[in-house]
Amino acid sequence: MRRRALIGSPLLLAAPAVRARGVIELVTAGERPYAMAEGPEPGFVLTLVAEMFRLVGQQVVFRFLPGPEAEARAAALPEVAVAPLPRTAEREDHFLWAVALFENPGGFATLRCQPPRALAEARLLPRIAVLSGSVQEVHLRARGFTNLVPFSLWPDALAALRAREVSAWFGELPRLRALVGPGAAFGPPVFAYPAWLAVNRASRDIPVLALQEAHAALAADGSLAKLLRPHLGWA
Repeated sequence: MRRRALIGSPLLLAAPAVRARGVIELVTAGERPYAMAEGPEPGFVLTLVAEMFRLVGQQVVFRFLPGPEAEARAAALPEVAVAPLPRTAEREDHFLWAVALFENPGGFATLRCQPPRALAEARLLPRIAVLSGSVQEVHLRARGFTNLVPFSLWPDALAALRAREVSAWFGELPRLRALVGPGAAFGPPVFAYPAWLAVNRASRDIPVLALQEAHAALAADGSLAKLLRPHLGWA
């Protein structure tokens, strides 16, 4: 990796209706603080991915879609990537899993009580909000939790937390910090999963090995930790 690794805010280029040959499209759900279509900062995942593609000499453009649509587009179209994406058994055969970008930490957010610091404490809560079908819900159900309240959409989970219909919300800590806002308390990470850059399996122009080397270079020179630390806290 000869190009200098220096992470800065990328120039976000919206994906055109017809993509030029050699230009890679990244689809993302646009969830704060990972990826944001509006505002002065693009989100730390887009910053990271844009820098990785810059290091390998490729241009990447971004398309913001709801989560299921973003995933479906990347699975269907060559030269399309998606991030950040949890790697699950259901998704395994639909993508080429290019780079594990970072460990995405999960924990508890509360508004009127101390957040659980361990799963054993969380078992004592009467009701815990989770997003339906999420990695976090699967994780807790696999450990025998019966006090979960699934919500299809995050605004509903947030409303339930504010209305005291649930005692805590279990999810990705970076997203919880961005959504729940002032007055919330957040527990430490009690679970983490790799957040991946995944690409369409038929892609020929996406240099997976070079992207892995770019990610390693960013880790080696400290740029990756500098980018992640404000959001993850423990990178």
